[in-house]
Amino acid sequence: MLVSVSLLLMIASLVTLHTGRVKSLEHKILLNTQNQAQSAATALGGLAHGMSRIQVDSGWLGQEHTIVLDNNLRAKVWADFHQVPRNNMNLHWATVYASGESADEQSHHHVSEQVLRYPFLNTVPSAPLISAIELSSNLPFILGANPNGGGQGVPVSVWTDKPIPNIDVDSRTCSLQLFDESRCAFDMYSTHSQLGSDLLKEHSAFPGDVLSYLFNIPMNDWRILKSEVSLIASDCDEATVTGQRVIWVQGECALNVGQHIGSDSAPVILVLANSALLMPADSRIFGLVVFLSTLNPAPEKRIAMAASAQLNGALVLLSPIEVAMSQLSVRYHASVLARLHLDADMQRLGKVSGSWRDF
Repeated sequence: MLVSVSLLLMIASLVTLHTGRVKSLEHKILLNTQNQAQSAATALGGLAHGMSRIQVDSGWLGQEHTIVLDNNLRAKVWADFHQVPRNNMNLHWATVYASGESADEQSHHHVSEQVLRYPFLNTVPSAPLISAIELSSNLPFILGANPNGGGQGVPVSVWTDKPIPNIDVDSRTCSLQLFDESRCAFDMYSTHSQLGSDLLKEHSAFPGDVLSYLFNIPMNDWRILKSEVSLIASDCDEATVTGQRVIWVQGECALNVGQHIGSDSAPVILVLANSALLMPADSRIFGLVVFLSTLNPAPEKRIAMAASAQLNGALVLLSPIEVAMSQLSVRYHASVLARLHLDADMQRLGKVSGSWRDF
């Protein structure tokens, strides 16, 4: 009897010991799994931080630094920067690395991904007026030409793949100096009676898709362009658009007298979607205005600029104009357009497909 009791006690002890070891092992497995998930999430958070820093901090050279996330989790982040030539300029791409660790520092996880930093405006317009529509001979305009649009010392005022049989009797193009001095009528490149070589008509190099040429986004994918702007507005109210760089307007863009949108140092990209543009006396826009329609058929909209109003930069016409109500005054401004191409806050990030790596 005593022997039986002893055996039963021994068996119970062994079972208890085995159960304790199993529970301890399960606890360790659960803790390791939790730590692994924690360190992986921390590493991904560090990776996202690194990509965001590339976007907002053009001065970051990729030096390693530590960030603190929720629950005191920490990640180390660093990056290697490179350049790749494209379209006669150097684009920047980077490999971003992140190392995350669990709260008890028992688990470490490493990830990396490559990103490309590219300008939102892919190509700087080479003429004050770029038109994918046929320009009516009844559309009055005054254009200050790009002095080097066709090469060094070769001015260009209009670029289109459509014919220009004639221009309005009140239309004229001239040099930037004469335009700024309001003396365009004294020495014109092109007039109603004499079309000059500054009007690049039926041009073979004109892009088949102007939106893709400018932004690397095909016209059929205009929703992608809309998703990347900094502001979607129903009008051009001064309080609304101030401080914004890329604005999508889907209502009438009517400026106030003397109102300025953008500036020499902070020009804008203004996308007018199914929208009219009304610029009264002394109003100014500094930057690029893209006139397009998302409707089929595209309705005619007016672009009415007072004699003292002015667009400094370039105008791109992708949809028809209500000619009877329109008048254009555009001065080509190379430095304004260059800023739209090169400014740090006009750059975008794109992840390189297939580059994500989990070490």
